[in-house]
Amino acid sequence: MIKQKSFKPYPIKILPDGFIYPARYLQLANCTKTVQSDEYFQWWFVDSETDGGKLLYRLRNHKIERLNLVPLAKNGDWAAYFDGDDHSGDPKIIVVDLSDLPFHMICENFNEWLNKAEQDYW
Repeated sequence: MIKQKSFKPYPIKILPDGFIYPARYLQLANCTKTVQSDEYFQWWFVDSETDGGKLLYRLRNHKIERLNLVPLAKNGDWAAYFDGDDHSGDPKIIVVDLSDLPFHMICENFNEWLNKAEQDYW
């Protein structure tokens, strides 16, 4: 499996007003080595500078109404989003099964989501 070496978060100017990324997420984005913690990590962090990252941002609220989503990561049919309405700097993560909408799960914060992602919870 190819490792993701880096990713670029969405710039502040396009994020929902008042949204703040979690510090741990920004640390991973600024890491100079591979992003994944082990060889079995299945998620890919969304890179705002790729065509796919730009498309995900444009479509971020297309299927899930009433949620202000900021794309975070993808794993096959699973997608993870920050709660864009959260201004705490430790937002909830909404994890969506794109093949079974509107089914979704909520993680209390980025650290909980990352722990589950590292354990291949989904």
